[in-house]
Amino acid sequence: MVDPETIRIELLSPPAYEAAVPGLAELLVDVVEGGASVNFLAGLDETTAADWWLDRVAAVTDGTISPFVAVDGDRLIGSVLLIRSRAPNSPHRAEIAKVLVHRSARRRGIARALMTTVETAARAEGRWLLVLDTETGSAADSFYRSMGWQEVGTVPSFAMLTDGTLAPATYFWKDIR
Repeated sequence: MVDPETIRIELLSPPAYEAAVPGLAELLVDVVEGGASVNFLAGLDETTAADWWLDRVAAVTDGTISPFVAVDGDRLIGSVLLIRSRAPNSPHRAEIAKVLVHRSARRRGIARALMTTVETAARAEGRWLLVLDTETGSAADSFYRSMGWQEVGTVPSFAMLTDGTLAPATYFWKDIR
């Protein structure tokens, strides 16, 4: 499980987020190379991955996105994003995204620690209805179910896997009040 002596879960400030982009890019490339369906196809390079993270700087700066990371020593090994709804009718809602754990750091409770942290942060600010989506039947699908997330439904042929094959996605919600 997560060793608090070596692994820290941190909320990144906007400047710390920008400084972390190289590590976030390396993390994203690693999980895609491992076959995770997280918006990218096989062959993702670190420049493209870094650009994806950099495209979110303004949303991190304005508070729409809160980036949390897992750090082992000085190495970034995990991430999760809390993305707040900015619609006037949904101040209680947020999306969870980019729950990533480096392949070399899996099976140590890091994803669970990241999810617990982001859920606690959301609840503390009154964001009690959370949503996310993931590849149907994946390890992530099972993980979210084990964390008490409820299935909304499945969309067939929603996105391509890293090899270009179309696959379904399952949408989940969780009330954390």
